[in-house]
Amino acid sequence: MKENHKEMNKADMSFDSSKEGCDQGNLVKLIDVDDDFIIELRYATEDNFTGKRVYESAECYIDRETLKMLIEARNVFKRDGYRIKIWDAYRPISAQKRFWEIYPDDNFVARPPDMKTMTSFRSTHMNGQCVDITLTDMEGRELKMPTCFDDFREIAALRNNDSETEEYKNAAYMCRVMKSVGFGASTTEWWHFYDNKNPHPRYLDYRI
Repeated sequence: MKENHKEMNKADMSFDSSKEGCDQGNLVKLIDVDDDFIIELRYATEDNFTGKRVYESAECYIDRETLKMLIEARNVFKRDGYRIKIWDAYRPISAQKRFWEIYPDDNFVARPPDMKTMTSFRSTHMNGQCVDITLTDMEGRELKMPTCFDDFREIAALRNNDSETEEYKNAAYMCRVMKSVGFGASTTEWWHFYDNKNPHPRYLDYRI
C-alpha cells in the first residue's frame, strides 16, 4: 500500500490540477506495450482491504521508465519458470484520497499529496512508479507467499518470517530479482516495490 522510503522534496509531490483527470504524463497502458504480465488489479474489485471497488477500470498503467525495469525483472522470472502478477501499479490521486477517507492511518495508508508533510512517508503509486506484485508458475498458479495482499499484520514484513519456510524463500527470491533491476523494496509489505532508479515525475490524477 505505501512505501517506507522518505519524501524527496515538495516538488516531487506536485501535480497540475488544471489537467486533473486527463493528464497522462509519462504513463503507458501496460497491455499496449507488453501482454506477458498477469493483471489482476485488486482495487478494481471488492477484493481488497476497503471491501469496495475503488478504480472504475481494470486497465493497468505504469510509468514508461519503470516499465522497462519491470520487463527486465519479468525476463529473469520467466527464465526461471515464473510470471509476474500485478495487483496494483499507477493509482490516481483521487483514489488515494478515497483510501485515506476509508482508512486514515499513517501506518498503512499513504496520505494524499495535499496532506503530506516532510515527515510522512511517500507513495509513488500516484506517478506510476510503484508496483504491488506476486509470482505465479507458467500456468498462472500463485506461489506461496508470507501473507495475502494488503495484509497489515507484522508478518507481511519479510524480516518477520521464518527463513526456512517456502513462503519466505519465494518472497525473498522475488525481492532479490526486483532489487537487481533497480527497484527498492518495502520493509513492511513483501509485495510492494518502488522505482529506485529513475527521477520521480509529478503525481497525476489520470482517471482509470
